[in-house]
Amino acid sequence: MRLAPLAVVLLVSFAGSAARAAAVNPKANQLAKDGDRLYKDGKYREAAETLKQAYELDKNPVLVFNIARAYDQAGELQLALDTYRQYIGLPDTDPALAKRANLAMDRLRALVARGEADKQVQDAEAKRLREEAEAAKKRADEEAERARLLRDEFERKEAARKAEAGRGVGGRRIAAIVLGVLALGGVGAGVGFGLSANASKGAFTSAVTLEEKQRFERQTRQNALIADISIAAAVAFGIACVAVFPWASLGSHDVHVALSPMGASIGGVW
Repeated sequence: MRLAPLAVVLLVSFAGSAARAAAVNPKANQLAKDGDRLYKDGKYREAAETLKQAYELDKNPVLVFNIARAYDQAGELQLALDTYRQYIGLPDTDPALAKRANLAMDRLRALVARGEADKQVQDAEAKRLREEAEAAKKRADEEAERARLLRDEFERKEAARKAEAGRGVGGRRIAAIVLGVLALGGVGAGVGFGLSANASKGAFTSAVTLEEKQRFERQTRQNALIADISIAAAVAFGIACVAVFPWASLGSHDVHVALSPMGASIGGVW
């Protein structure tokens, strides 16, 4: 609710003592009028600062009350609360204004407490999102490290294969098997994370709160990204497997490929 015009309180501040205010410090009187004008113009922060200057020249307690009301209208809740508290602690305060100040303080305490609670919730949410982002980055780094290790292992095996020229087709076959296993593993990982992404998407659809929808949306994006990376790696390993495998000698061997929920395997009689 909008507070009563400041002019009403200003009249109270000078009622019975206008002659004294004008005689003792006419500048304070003028500053009080300027504050009233600023308040009427909706310039509440400027009104508060002007009334503070008036109070420095004339220690009229009502000016403190008016400063608090201006801060209140400006949305400076903590400043308004502190200034109302200052007014209550002054001597010679008006009982009616003291009652109004106490009521305003009760309202402002509730608003300040609610604002602090909201800020705590926002801080907690920001911390949670930051931790989730850090965890996702850590998982991505771990996946990248595992991919690097796999690549290094493949390169080591490939170097060994080339060094052992005498093994010929056998060395190519081993490299192809490794690539095939990696390709099948990538397919399995892609399918698994794809199913997880689909499940998260379904959970997102059935979620009823914004927080749940945000969480399931993040899970869907993360799982879908990992699934895409796994499938891309599987394709790359598969192409490499096709390129390396000694197809000319395939007819003389019995090759078996098996898929299971636990992974993939290649075997046969050589």
